Amino acid sequence: MKHSKRIIAVFIMLAAIFALSACGKIEDKAPGSANSAGNGPVKEFTVHARSTGYDVQEIRVNQGDTVQITLKNDQGMHSLKIKGYNKEVRGGKTITFVADKAGEFEFACNISCGKNHKLMTGKLIVK
Repeated sequence: MKHSKRIIAVFIMLAAIFALSACGKIEDKAPGSANSAGNGPVKEFTVHARSTGYDVQEIRVNQGDTVQITLKNDQGMHSLKIKGYNKEVRGGKTITFVADKAGEFEFACNISCGKNHKLMTGKLIVK
């Protein structure tokens, strides 16, 4: 009986380790992808999210810059998804990608976060 309990406990621990190892940044690391090193400098941004919106409504970079965005959830559970780049970061995480397309790209919370969900917007502007 004790032996089977140990086997079950080890199995549960291994399953938990495997599940946690799958967690992490939502980004593409394939060689040659939009996350490969850009020609421009690394531009770092920290965006704080509350139920009333983001503290940053515009992120401005130059085409070719490597963009690093960290999202901090100050209140509630939020994400920041950049339409047109198909990049998303969730609270407490960081994404890194190369701004390889010029233009204005809306970002918004991709988690239904309450009555002010529509206020969770901003723009990535790539010159």
